[in-house]
Amino acid sequence: MNFIRSRLGEATVLLAALLWGCIGIFTRSMTEIGFTAVQIVAVRAFVTVILMGIYILIKDPKLFKINPRDLWMFFGTGILSFLFFNICYMSSIGENSLSVACILMYTSPIWVTTLAIPLFKEKMTLHKAIAFVIAFGGCVAVCFSDSLKLTKIGLVYGLLSGFGYALYSIFGKYASAKYNSATVTFYTFLFASVGVLPLCDLPKLTVLLSSGTNILWAVGVAVTCTVLPYLLYTYGLSKIGAGKAAVIAIFEPAVASVVGALYFGENMGALGLCGIIAVMVGLVYLEIGNPFKRKD
Repeated sequence: MNFIRSRLGEATVLLAALLWGCIGIFTRSMTEIGFTAVQIVAVRAFVTVILMGIYILIKDPKLFKINPRDLWMFFGTGILSFLFFNICYMSSIGENSLSVACILMYTSPIWVTTLAIPLFKEKMTLHKAIAFVIAFGGCVAVCFSDSLKLTKIGLVYGLLSGFGYALYSIFGKYASAKYNSATVTFYTFLFASVGVLPLCDLPKLTVLLSSGTNILWAVGVAVTCTVLPYLLYTYGLSKIGAGKAAVIAIFEPAVASVVGALYFGENMGALGLCGIIAVMVGLVYLEIGNPFKRKD
């Protein structure tokens, strides 16, 4: 039974990474019709709160119930992680090339693995370390297959985006141990919605959302790249270790590269293709490289 639970957790985290990797389809299209990066973050938060609220009302209103003493968990997932990470990541993109911003964001497994040792008593096994090095090396190859630009402040923003991204695995691990994934997702984005409200130029955003087409894009990015992946990832965290979840989620930039090649006609090049293969090898090794002795 534990074996099945672990495999299910890994599968849901991987599916979440696949969905997150498709976000470029929505963000590029929404940017072209006038949305700013912060407004896209706001839309993801607002629509997710509404949809998750409706979902919980239909499924089980008791899922709204939380202990006030646990609000810190959702402040962590919503403000310190989702909102903080996105602001830092967008600032990093403004300073650095997209490839550099992406690879700096994916320092998150290092943060997660480091924090998970004292917080969750997880062990850094040789098996996990080797899988991480292979997958992360592939991620580096994928991201650096483009032109390179890096500034000092951009480096700070990039590392902070990785830290903020990692915090969801940490706070989400605490929250998912006590609450349903729907509850965690709802309160995460409720906090994020409150936090992003003064930053998103609400009057302009309201005008943008007066168009039916724009509303469809808003709902699409919220459902495909927010509601579903966060539900899946949070569920996965309740089944597997935070460190392993972070390593599996590193598959996201490889998916983004494939989407760029197939949907936008971007050329990955030999280095990008080798990187994708390396990520896949790392994930496969994580799954089958040590079948007789699993400690996480």
